[in-house]
Amino acid sequence: MSAGKDRLELKLDVLEMPAQRASALVMLSPQELIAATLQEFGEVERLGIDPADYELLDVKTGGALDEKPLGELFDKDAKDVHLKLVEKRPATPHGAQPATEAVYLRELGTGRVFRLHWLPAIIGRPDRNLPDNQLLAVNLEALAAGLRVSRRHVKVIEQNGQYFVQRMSGNPTLLRRASGESVNLLDNSRVSIAAGDVIVLERSQIALKFLVESNVQPAPAAPQADAHDNRAATAIDENPDQE
Repeated sequence: MSAGKDRLELKLDVLEMPAQRASALVMLSPQELIAATLQEFGEVERLGIDPADYELLDVKTGGALDEKPLGELFDKDAKDVHLKLVEKRPATPHGAQPATEAVYLRELGTGRVFRLHWLPAIIGRPDRNLPDNQLLAVNLEALAAGLRVSRRHVKVIEQNGQYFVQRMSGNPTLLRRASGESVNLLDNSRVSIAAGDVIVLERSQIALKFLVESNVQPAPAAPQADAHDNRAATAIDENPDQE
């Protein structure tokens, strides 16, 4: 499809993958562009499926885009539109510390990704009547089998640069290591966890893969576009006309 008046030529940094070329429909809102981008880059394990978890920044100004069609935010003839897809970062709650690395849990059934912005991080369901509700980082309530998950099911902890998982309820939980070994988590016992291990909540059969990105760096402000793998989201023309 040829680029035309209905499309905006831009560069898009997808997390730490800079300068992805895109020809986006001018009628798209930022959230729709985010949704299309998540679909296109679905093979990236730490990239989720929920557009509400992300926002688009204008690299030039550093500000987040307003929820207006792209055609109202930018001149369609602009040659220097450069956007960056970033994860929304909530405030660190009382009783926790910001995670020093990019730590994620990917729910293998749906592809939903939860970033653990703080540690300790509780996995379960919300309940304001229970202590440490503010530490809930992974809310599984909306999943199909989510109501089989304990409100305080599992906790992920970091100590001296090592990660541990701790079962907080009587709900049976299994840690399936990347090596193939399986470890049953005992109540309130801590077991080390590493990238690639999977936490299996047995009654619900919800499986959460533990991911750690140790060397996440901000994308450069002005990368060379032809030095990277350039792809486009579903609502973006993959082969815009070359000048």
